[in-house]
Amino acid sequence: MPDLQQIFSEAVDLHQQKRLEEAEKRYLQVLQSVPENLNVLANLGIVCRDLGKLDEAEAYCRRTVFAAPDDPEQHLNLGAVLEARKDWQGAGAAYEKALSLTPHHPKILNNYGKLLYQQGDTAKGLAMIELAIRIEPDYPLALNNLGVIYSERGDLSRAGQCLEKSVHLDPGNVDALFNLAGICNALNNFDKAKTILSRLITIDPHHPAANHMLAALSGSTTPAAPREYVEETFDKYAVRFDEHIQGTLGYTVPSALAGLVMRAVPQAVPFAAALDLGCGTGLSGAAFRAMTDILVGIDVSAQMLDKAAAKKLYDHLEHEEIVPFLHRREERYNFFLAADVFIYLGDLQPLFHAIAENSKDSGIIACSIETTDQTEKYELLPSGRYAHNPKYLEQCAITAGFAVIDHTPHNIRREKGSWIPGELYLLKKIQDKPQTP
Repeated sequence: MPDLQQIFSEAVDLHQQKRLEEAEKRYLQVLQSVPENLNVLANLGIVCRDLGKLDEAEAYCRRTVFAAPDDPEQHLNLGAVLEARKDWQGAGAAYEKALSLTPHHPKILNNYGKLLYQQGDTAKGLAMIELAIRIEPDYPLALNNLGVIYSERGDLSRAGQCLEKSVHLDPGNVDALFNLAGICNALNNFDKAKTILSRLITIDPHHPAANHMLAALSGSTTPAAPREYVEETFDKYAVRFDEHIQGTLGYTVPSALAGLVMRAVPQAVPFAAALDLGCGTGLSGAAFRAMTDILVGIDVSAQMLDKAAAKKLYDHLEHEEIVPFLHRREERYNFFLAADVFIYLGDLQPLFHAIAENSKDSGIIACSIETTDQTEKYELLPSGRYAHNPKYLEQCAITAGFAVIDHTPHNIRREKGSWIPGELYLLKKIQDKPQTP
């Protein structure tokens, strides 16, 4: 007869060491002998969530909720799994039930507060996480979440205090380390930000966002921002994106590009088929919907696409990276829109050549860049975005078979009290086959 308690203890130890597959095997071994054991089922739900086996995780958690409907921990675990599944409504209901069973449980308050904040109920979400901290002042995860919220609200001092304490309490938490580095960056304390990012990378050498930002702060220039970095950034940003970028940052690129099109090529409107590259929440779609018969949007952020879909501006939306999407498409488009897209791409040649392959004769590109004269091509800025020399963009366009119709300077956004300079471009396809660079 196997010693079930010993095997369970081994499973817990493996789980804590993040040896997840081994932990799952031990839990399953115990479950064969005690198939309704609440602790085993609950831990299996958590380990399967961490492994990304969300169907199995939900099934285990629902079994525990059925077995112990008055246990708030089981509803909490179910809420965490449903949140991982992006079932926001289901997660909220699970957290609400858990909170009704124990109204002052710090972990429930933290999880539910974060979810509410991310879904736009900012006041209630913030209040819940602050309450969690008052109940348990040394709760590192809640301190991290509170630091992120204070940062987004512009209170960098309090954000830094929360994140410093979170990192002190949990030195190996890469999320808290990355967020603290971001605060240091925002405060122009670049050396400290680099030190923190280097420390993070020793823990997780393949962390895409940390490697990208360390390169940005170290003066290195890479060909493009990692998809994971862009996707995670905008998934988190989606709920407050429209209000923040237009209100706080003064962003007007979509409407400015629409005005440029109507001044320069009014005869081309309406476009038969348009592709909005990096469509985000649909700000560009709103500016151009009346100027195109068919409008397709593409973005790597599922959360941004959800916001775009709710506006009912697009005939079709795609969740994918731009260049692979273009390479597999057979459709041809009259118009390509790239508002604030090139800022996450350094090397523009692959994109221009992909657009050329998918452009109809005389197809038009409307795009924006942040500008620099510090390099002949492009540079990766401390913001994590790319700035391009206008001459480089023009050369990439020419090589791909496009000519410059018009261009004009335009302030892209306000950042740290100053405008980020940029340039708006209209380009037209003038030859079918791209030139060999």
